Amino acid sequence: MSDQLDQLRNDIKIRSAGSDSFELRAFVEEFASRLEDADVAYDIVSEPLQCRGPRGRVLSLLGYAEDSTDASLTVIVGKYFDGEGTVTLGDANDMFGRGADFLQLAADGWLAENLEPSSREVEYADYFRHRLSSVARIRFLLITDGLMSERIRTIPNGIVADRPASYAIWDRNRILAAATPQTGDEAMRIDLTKWLPDGLQCLVAADGGSSTQSYLAVLPGRLLADVFEEYGSQLLESNVRTYLSARGAVNRGIQQTLAHKPEMFLAFNNGLTTTATDVDLVTLRKGTFIRSIENWQIVNGGQTTASLVHYLRGDSKRSVDDVFVQMKLVTVSSENAAEVVADVSKYANSQNRVSAADLFSNHEFHVLMEQTSRRLRAPAREGEQYQTGWYYERSRGQWENDKVARGSAAEQKKFELEYPKSQRLVKTDWSKYAFSWGQRPHTVSKGAQTNFIEYAHQVVASWEKDPNQFGDAYFKNNVAKAILFNDLHKAVRESAWYGKGYLANIVAYGVAKLAHEIPRQFSGSRLNFDAIWARQSTSQTLLGAALVVAERAQEHLTDPRRKQANVTQWAKQEVCWTTFREAPVPLPRDLAVDLIDADTATSQASDDKKQRRMDSGFEAVQRVLKIPSTVWEAVYSSSGAVRLSPMESDLVAGFGLRKGRIPTEKQAAALLKALDRMAEGAVISKDAY
Repeated sequence: MSDQLDQLRNDIKIRSAGSDSFELRAFVEEFASRLEDADVAYDIVSEPLQCRGPRGRVLSLLGYAEDSTDASLTVIVGKYFDGEGTVTLGDANDMFGRGADFLQLAADGWLAENLEPSSREVEYADYFRHRLSSVARIRFLLITDGLMSERIRTIPNGIVADRPASYAIWDRNRILAAATPQTGDEAMRIDLTKWLPDGLQCLVAADGGSSTQSYLAVLPGRLLADVFEEYGSQLLESNVRTYLSARGAVNRGIQQTLAHKPEMFLAFNNGLTTTATDVDLVTLRKGTFIRSIENWQIVNGGQTTASLVHYLRGDSKRSVDDVFVQMKLVTVSSENAAEVVADVSKYANSQNRVSAADLFSNHEFHVLMEQTSRRLRAPAREGEQYQTGWYYERSRGQWENDKVARGSAAEQKKFELEYPKSQRLVKTDWSKYAFSWGQRPHTVSKGAQTNFIEYAHQVVASWEKDPNQFGDAYFKNNVAKAILFNDLHKAVRESAWYGKGYLANIVAYGVAKLAHEIPRQFSGSRLNFDAIWARQSTSQTLLGAALVVAERAQEHLTDPRRKQANVTQWAKQEVCWTTFREAPVPLPRDLAVDLIDADTATSQASDDKKQRRMDSGFEAVQRVLKIPSTVWEAVYSSSGAVRLSPMESDLVAGFGLRKGRIPTEKQAAALLKALDRMAEGAVISKDAY
């Protein structure tokens, strides 16, 4: 794990870019990103706060996250050693206590009454005081680049600001383990005998193969609600969690049934589809029972679960003793859990409101961006003698896996030169760059996951209209947006006018305003993304103009007359963007050298679509030629519910079974479409072609 530790430390240094004053925030942001990747928390706000409480007591926290799905507030506390260090039980209690005291003193108004009114600590104290009314539980996470003492076994739950509170420590070993795809997230074993002495009675369904097994059961409503109260939205598969958190989890129809016809809930509700990596079964005279479930994930029915819990929280006198929920449980092996869970989620949600965008991680768009990133090479930067690639990471840990797969240390070093870690494009960052330039900084400010799902809806809609618009130029343009965003981020941080805090919001608003003003002030002209791609950096003229706009963005976001006191929350409001969008911000006239006229931009987009159509046709032919004969034989001889049409049968016989013949682009497209149908009907595996 030493290589991973070195990489973690290096990633923190890269984020801080040599600024000692920014290193603590860089540490928080890096750990926050990794916690989000591990589905531990959602849309974390990195915001180090520190002040003094009664009798000089130090109060501090490093960030927070809210989850409307389970009405939880996650509070980040921690210790940055910048080297070796150990967190003892005493250290942990002290750091948890600092965060808990901050919330408690925020809730009772002490901080607002005793601290400088204009401080960020008072700003957030006021925000937490009002938000706590809608919080049902508080989770404290202690993050550290050191190690947790081996003497720490458990930290008992408590009460903070009249809410149940739990405590967890994420030291460097735990955060590194969660980022390792082979290891995956930590096991979450749920003991059902806490509610049902014999366990949950089930029906063992047909065996789906060596790696899957299905069970049918009826869950008591109280069991489901209690498990969700304990584990929160970690019980939800990540796509479902993102969907519910982005759209709210309360269903009025479910609430009505629970209130007036609880005994009919089983009849009215569609139930749950869930997955697990293991179940502990016991066979008794009265049937088969599930005693415990490992890594239980709800892939369909998250809204049912969240609404059930919401109903109980509404009144302590309410009961769900007469409520039962049907459940399908599919066990998957640890090795292929991610892939199978994604497929189960896709098909379980295919008939309800969770759209293709909500399952965007498996969309063809991602595959295309991944393929494009491996094929294109960026021009060498000035002074460098080699070209590099921008690595689009379609799944978590992909860059690290590819590096390790190179084998020797020399080959791994070569991989890092070819695809520098600084040029790894994470999906959520990709959407941040696109939406900042796309003039949606308020959406970007809502957090990585929320922004990503909104971006997904836009991309899926555009893909369905014309997938050819996502060609090489699209990829290069978005890389150029990434370069601009990151160069501006660094420049703002180093500017004399920049104070502390809200950096991500300032940059997102600055980029969005620049995108809005260029065509307004330069007769419809557009930014020359090709020039940024060719240089692999932002010109000084463009960066200077962007800094002017960013400074105005800071003034707007922190304006004392703003409509919401908390700047972070103000930045999430659409009215925050619309008022800034219309504010006059003159751009320097010499910016014209970085622009192209509107006609040229339109012509370039048209040319890229034409090129993408040709590339798509060529790629289809190449895919068909690489498919093994065994796949074609399985498809041709299919006698199940999914069969080839006469035309498709002729194509398979002519080009699949007869080697040496090359199909046209149109024929190749028809063959791939037929294979898609066969894969959906389980005649062949999706991986077979």
